[in-house]
Amino acid sequence: MKRTLLAIALAAALPVGALAQDQAPQPRQHDRRAAMHERICADLDAHLAARLAWVEAKVGPAQAQRAAWDEFARASRDAAAPMRDLCAAGTQPAPRDDVVARLAERERRMSAMLDATRRMRAAVEKLLPALDDPQRKAFAENYEGQRARPLHGGHGMQHPHGHRHGQGG
Repeated sequence: MKRTLLAIALAAALPVGALAQDQAPQPRQHDRRAAMHERICADLDAHLAARLAWVEAKVGPAQAQRAAWDEFARASRDAAAPMRDLCAAGTQPAPRDDVVARLAERERRMSAMLDATRRMRAAVEKLLPALDDPQRKAFAENYEGQRARPLHGGHGMQHPHGHRHGQGG
């Protein structure tokens, strides 16, 4: 009987608690754009280093290809400069109700990503002739650089365990 009364009391209390919670002012949800920017900026160089190490292990450049690979790695790190600059600016996300400021923020972010992507494309174009066909295939299967992931969180970087960032642990 006591258990039944306890269960009824708990069941009755849940909706009241939910209603009271709905009526209380909700704290503003953390802005997804701010969270993405923080993730990108916090680990930009670590993600890039991990990706370079991953792809290098998969491609397996021979000693004769070492100079081309090292140049590619340097160019890859340099390609992240526009995103590093964006991170260093440390700007706060624009308020939700300021459409012009939000568009300007998006333009800055997309411009940095475009610049970084162009630089990465040039680095890849320079590396590929130094690789043989199986290495090119391994590079294409593991790089995923067409979306420039190390430069902006969640879009295209292949995680070493096979899933894309933002798609499970």
